Amino acid sequence: MNNIVELDVRPILAGGVDPFEKIMETLKEIDDTDTLKIINTFEPVPLLNVLKSKGYEYKTERPVEGEVHTFLSKVGLANGDNSDLSTQEKPELSFSDLATKYFGKLKEIDVRDLEMPMPMVTILEAIEQLSADEALYVHHKRLPQYLIPELETRGYKLVKKEIDDDNLKLIIYK
Repeated sequence: MNNIVELDVRPILAGGVDPFEKIMETLKEIDDTDTLKIINTFEPVPLLNVLKSKGYEYKTERPVEGEVHTFLSKVGLANGDNSDLSTQEKPELSFSDLATKYFGKLKEIDVRDLEMPMPMVTILEAIEQLSADEALYVHHKRLPQYLIPELETRGYKLVKKEIDDDNLKLIIYK
């Protein structure tokens, strides 16, 4: 491996913040020949899937119980896509349109009080239980950046409605 830049995201997660922005910022700051070593308590599979499509390869090690080291290296753009990972297409329907469309067919979950990474895990498990004519209504604290590309990979769309700084509503649908 080349020069290794270490980023321990455990303190960020302990503060209840999604480390996505810090990881992306660090990847932009380091040299293309450097390797980013992310230290975490779990393997960030959705992030890794997105970064793989953006030209990164990765290797994961578990040196001790409860600690995961993920090494990210740039190998080139896999599909020529330079788009910003945090952007998303405008939904076809507004939040209120979707609430009306799925009235009586919204499964509701509240992940605001869950520790990371449980909000995302809970959401992904819940969408697997949806029938074709149902949508998922989520009470969340903030927009989960890892979730967006994972939903897109699974064929889902997301619309959001911000209530205040710590209260966001999401509708996830196909």
